[in-house]
Amino acid sequence: MLKTVRNPVIGHWVTFLQIGAQTNGELLQIEYGVVEPENKPAIPLHMHLKCTERFEVVEGQLGVILDGERRVLGMGEQQLIPPGTPHTFWNAGDSELRFITDVRPAGELQTYWETVFGLAADGNVNAKGMPNLLQLAVVAPKADSYDPHVPVIMTKLLVFVLGGIGRLWGYKAKYPKYSAVAASPD
Repeated sequence: MLKTVRNPVIGHWVTFLQIGAQTNGELLQIEYGVVEPENKPAIPLHMHLKCTERFEVVEGQLGVILDGERRVLGMGEQQLIPPGTPHTFWNAGDSELRFITDVRPAGELQTYWETVFGLAADGNVNAKGMPNLLQLAVVAPKADSYDPHVPVIMTKLLVFVLGGIGRLWGYKAKYPKYSAVAASPD
């Protein structure tokens, strides 16, 4: 049975089609959905240092900003996003957007989405669908995601300090309530 997690605050959902545990860590494949049209991305511009992503549109229109260039993809079109490439996406159409995302290697993005979307479903996020700063600093390393406008070393330092404080306050990167795998002590 496939697992779907939802962030009702921003109207996004993720269905896990193949997870790292099934692919020896090589692939995380999800179907990503955005319920309503968006005039701008709900997901901030970011980059991953370790993974390559591939988007393939199943339904609707996928707006993509990739390394400063804007594109709109239609059904069947694909976009490859190499590691270190600033990118974001949004629903550029007038109906629901659905696209398949392949993440190679799988990393821990599954845990990130389970935690952030689980917190959102429980009402524990802000108006942008994100948890508080301390919780975010604890879970952020699972996403291998960085703001391209901030030096990576500064982001890692902030996440280290704020994440340490967050863990002292009881925040976790993974909760049994949201993840299929029992929570680890991180």
